[in-house]
Amino acid sequence: MRLGLGWAKSHRFTTGQCPVMQYHRGLMMAILHERVHIAKAVNATVIDIEDAPRGYAEFDQGASRKYVLNPHGALDGLQPV
Repeated sequence: MRLGLGWAKSHRFTTGQCPVMQYHRGLMMAILHERVHIAKAVNATVIDIEDAPRGYAEFDQGASRKYVLNPHGALDGLQPV
């Protein structure tokens, strides 16, 4: 490995945990201003409380989606499956 070349190009070598503090505020602001749709990115599906047994069964079978329960109707603007 040629460390001198890396030094000349100003590369950084880091170890440990991901430096989340560098970008989490920008991500939070993008979510709040609806520029990023996090539910679509993680494949989340809103389901009613009556559909919870079906959601748990599909999740246990390895469905590639996340389920968000809506027991009090707080997410009524979103489409349940």
